[in-house]
Parts: sequence; structure tokens; C-alpha cells
Amino acid sequence: MSTQEYDDYWFHYVLEENPEEIKERVEELYITIDEKKIHLDVYPNKTAGEKTLIFIHGTAVYSRFYAEFCYKLNQLGYRIIAPDLIGHGKSEGIRGHFTMEDLTKVISGVVSYTINSYGEDVVIVGSSLGGITALYSIAYDERIKGAICHNAAIFNEDAHERIVKVRGILRILKPLVPSMAKIFPKLKLSVWNYLDMEKLAQSMELKKRIEILLEDPMLSDKYTLTSLRAQMKEPLKKPVEKIAQPIMIINGDNDVLFSVDYVTEIYQRLSSTEKKLVILDDTSHLIFQENIDLALDHIIPWLKNLF
Repeated sequence: MSTQEYDDYWFHYVLEENPEEIKERVEELYITIDEKKIHLDVYPNKTAGEKTLIFIHGTAVYSRFYAEFCYKLNQLGYRIIAPDLIGHGKSEGIRGHFTMEDLTKVISGVVSYTINSYGEDVVIVGSSLGGITALYSIAYDERIKGAICHNAAIFNEDAHERIVKVRGILRILKPLVPSMAKIFPKLKLSVWNYLDMEKLAQSMELKKRIEILLEDPMLSDKYTLTSLRAQMKEPLKKPVEKIAQPIMIINGDNDVLFSVDYVTEIYQRLSSTEKKLVILDDTSHLIFQENIDLALDHIIPWLKNLF
């Protein structure tokens, strides 16, 4: 397993709740998926029955970056299982080295663990890259009852042209990434070449926390060419039009990465009769940090109708 330890650094990302209470609530464990130890944060809830939400974190970070969101969701009656993706947080794997197939297999493995431990009522929730992974996972694993995708993208349809603002050396290398990944699959580049974290937040309070985040020793802030290629070329397991399970897509109206137009295009292609598109007014990218209660006002009724 990873030798990384939290040392409560993640307390910085909790804006309203008491992080000590969250720490006391969370149970940590490891499961093995494809011979890798995957770290799970489990937020137990005795009233949840078989209802479990699997939460998927975003680029470079780890599940505790979203601890406050998971905690609030947990308090509203749901068991939460939040894995650190392969190569992130306290999970095993080369830091920042993955394909989308790797990520979907991790989530599928967590789904298997959840079904075996608690029952079949499993919905996945993801944010940013985690939201995309949720879309890829529900296309991959039909056991998943539904998905809430904060942001969505289909990588083999030139999504990188729509959602990535490249800078630095990656601006020069970007056209070469797919071919270079075959020669130098583990060569790493900083994710800050295409993510400007300070522009993702709106409030001054969260902007201050982002400055702290950039110094977090738990970050996987360099991604290999393999992972960058995956985010340029990998397809869904099945066409998005053939995903039958219910899906909610939620997005900020001022998200600097994922435009309303782009996620709406994906939403319109979904065939499920239980799909829902939510656009939050006056919000940016980090809605699961800055706008938790607003997001939950839309998420909870949809979940109650689902299971």
C-alpha cells in the first residue's frame, strides 16, 4: 500500500463542518483490485440499508479533498465509499499513471466489494475527472444503478479541445502526446500545464485553500503521457446513447473547464428516461467545495426517486 499518510492536512479543505468530527466518522480500509491495494474511506450509516454511494475524486487530488461533501451526503442517509484512484492518495500504483480502463476497473472492483458487503443498491458520484470516470464506469458496469456526474466528457471525441486550456511545454507537446506515450509511457508532466487551480474557485476563502492544496504532499500532480493520452483518445465501453441507467449531469454555469454547451450536448445524447441535467447559477468548477448545500438540494431529490 502507499506509504503516504494524511497527517490531517486535508482539514484545510473543510470550510464549514468540524474536520475532527469527519475524521471520527470515517473508517479506512484497503481492498485489492488487479493486484493493487486501493484505499477506501467508508462513511457508515446504519439507516442506509443497502443504499451506497461510491464517490470518485478528480484530477491530482484524493478522496479527502471532498470529505466535507461526502460527510454531508452521509448525514442525509447514505453510506459513502470514497476510493483513492490508482496512483492517487493512499492507493498503490505509479503516481499519476493510469488509463481510463484502469480507473473503470477500480470502480468496478469497488462496486463488487460494495455489493458483497452491503447489497446491490449502488450509485456512483464523481467530480471533474471523477465525473467523467463515473460516466465511463456506468458504461462499463451494468450493475451500477445510476450515476451523478459533476462534469462529463467523452475523450475520443476531441473532448480535450473543448475542456482543456493548455499552457507551458504541453502546448508544444500536445499533438505529439499519443505517439510519444508509446515511446515514453511513464514520462510525467505537471497537471498544472492544463489546470489553473486558482481560476477554478470563486470565493476568496477557497482561493486561499487552493494555495494550501498546491503544497499538499498527497497530491499526484504529475501525470504520465499514458494518462494524458487516455484523456485524449480512450472511448466509452459503449456509445453514450446506449447507456440505459439513470444519469444526472450537474455543472456550474460559470465552470471555466466544462461549458454548459458541452455537457448539454452529452446530456441530450443520453437515452435514459430518468436522466437529469442541473446547471447551478453563479457557480464555477469546485461546486462540491463551494456550493455543497446548493448541489445537494438537487442531488437528494433525484436520489430519492432513484432508490
